[in-house]
Amino acid sequence: MTRQQAEIELRRLFSFRQFFDLQWQVIERLLSGQRVLLIEKTGFGKSLCYQFPATQLEGITIVFSPLIALMRDQVRSMQEKEIRAAAINSNQEKEENEDIIEQAQANRLDILYIAPERMENAAWISAAREMTIAMVVIDEAHCISMWGQSFRPNYRRIVNLVKLLPRNFPVLATTATATPRVEADILEQVGSGMIPVRGRLLRTNIRLSVVHVKSEDEKYHWLAEYLPKLSKPGIIYTGTQTDTDVYAGWLQFLGFSAAAYSGRLDAASRKRIESDFNCNQYDCVVATNALGMGIDKPDIRFIIHTQIPQSPIHYYQEIGRAGQDGTEAFVILLYNSKEDHELPLSLPTSKMSRPTCPVWRLSPSSCRTRASM
Repeated sequence: MTRQQAEIELRRLFSFRQFFDLQWQVIERLLSGQRVLLIEKTGFGKSLCYQFPATQLEGITIVFSPLIALMRDQVRSMQEKEIRAAAINSNQEKEENEDIIEQAQANRLDILYIAPERMENAAWISAAREMTIAMVVIDEAHCISMWGQSFRPNYRRIVNLVKLLPRNFPVLATTATATPRVEADILEQVGSGMIPVRGRLLRTNIRLSVVHVKSEDEKYHWLAEYLPKLSKPGIIYTGTQTDTDVYAGWLQFLGFSAAAYSGRLDAASRKRIESDFNCNQYDCVVATNALGMGIDKPDIRFIIHTQIPQSPIHYYQEIGRAGQDGTEAFVILLYNSKEDHELPLSLPTSKMSRPTCPVWRLSPSSCRTRASM
């Protein structure tokens, strides 16, 4: 398939005019049966690098993803385009998962999303042997590496599976957060034949700032004063489940449409909040990192952290949800030196005692307290 032919299909199936050059480079390799490790920024369009080939290959593409929310979002998006996609996860009824497996075995699906933990399920392994598998995708591939912040032992089973596949079997591993050390570890574990493709991880439309506050209460005061000036919607990350309720309650008191999202919510509540957020029913969602990278929404205009994230990598992943449509978005860390840990990041800083600075007016004019990601 030539690029011209592929882009005709791309317009028909996905309504995109053309591929980015790097996307086509990856897709062309996959269609020719190669293995690729793609390291690109959040919002680049890594998903399209496997979704498009999945519509062209004979058989089903298995996507290993640790993010149930993202699975749901991707499946919904594919189904809206009339692409045959489904997901198997622990939040669904057993009967629904069994029906989806039957569809996969009958070759009635193009893409099937599953969690890495499913590789420990004997029933799944047995069922997979009866599927015509065309491609394997490892999402969040940094979880393979023991040097990564999100190392998951279950990913080792996926690596073992990949090693058993024929050399000309297409495999794609994707991540936005692989350091050179993590990249080398992934390539070593997966084995020879995997080609690394690394893009530019900078996002020039993201504006980063740290706001120094003198107390935890001042964080609430800052939100009351400046949140009305931010374009919506956005995400506010907190460090605890309790804080999601407290901050969401405060924002609701101020008149904002806000919801609390954390790991203690049941599956139905998570689905509802995710769906409503995608449909712009909320000004913001107040969440722990349980929300993770599971929201694939291009028009998120701000990300605010009320506490220091676990690591720079976690921070990069979380703020990567902002401004995926290329429009300017703001990322703000509220920092209380008396309570929060020492700043692990080299970011521009601002003090609330300087209200004349453009970062507080949130205007596009220049300001020394702003920087591009």
